[in-house]
Amino acid sequence: MEAGRPRALALSFASLVLAASFVACPFLKKKPAPDAGDDDPTAAVADAATVAAAGLGAKNEANVLRYARETPIANEPAVIGADGAHARNFPGNGPEVAFLPKGTAVAKIAQYFNTGTLVMFDDPSGDGSKLIGWVSPRAFDVAAPAPTKVIVPPTPPRITDAGVVTKDAGSATADAGSTTPVKDAGASPAADAGGGGGGALPQPPKGALAVPVVGGKCPDGWTVAEQMCRRKCTADGDCPRGTKCASKSGQKVCTSDH
Repeated sequence: MEAGRPRALALSFASLVLAASFVACPFLKKKPAPDAGDDDPTAAVADAATVAAAGLGAKNEANVLRYARETPIANEPAVIGADGAHARNFPGNGPEVAFLPKGTAVAKIAQYFNTGTLVMFDDPSGDGSKLIGWVSPRAFDVAAPAPTKVIVPPTPPRITDAGVVTKDAGSATADAGSTTPVKDAGASPAADAGGGGGGALPQPPKGALAVPVVGGKCPDGWTVAEQMCRRKCTADGDCPRGTKCASKSGQKVCTSDH
């Protein structure tokens, strides 16, 4: 009986060591780094500060995320490259708005770092409306020719004075309480934009990179490249932030192509 006691004690000690190893295992596992998600682009997009934006004329703009730190692009025309692109409600793995096949003409609206480019395009349903969505910055075919169709955002309707009775566009209008004819409040003394008048064309909005050619002419400081008027430059410092000076159609112009 006494001879079996050391053996029983040894077995009890071994059982205690084995049980302690199971308890300690979870504490030996490596804890995940607290900043492990910093390199995850999807996490970065989800955590980014968003802003409310409207007025583009796209029927789905209320569903598409916009970002406080995005860089605006003034409707620069572009073409989707060989593999096509998935336009989404936000960059990365956002809900899909539409698939854009190769050769689809789009207008660039904004850039969010190297995560996504916001574009406007015709609704594939063919109902004449416009849609917007985020695509990968690598979706554009930089070697493709200029798009034959330029996407132009819808123009909001003109609002006139409630006290003016408007006749045909461009004709004189008369106030309901006056007998003196006055010029149309929406008319401009400038020459017809499509007419080839001798006056200089107005300067495009600040930050614009490309505007249509009017009457074969471009505004001062702009030149025709890839069938569009583009801002001339000699170095990157001449271009808006987030763009660069590059050669297109033999001309040095500002572009957002990367």
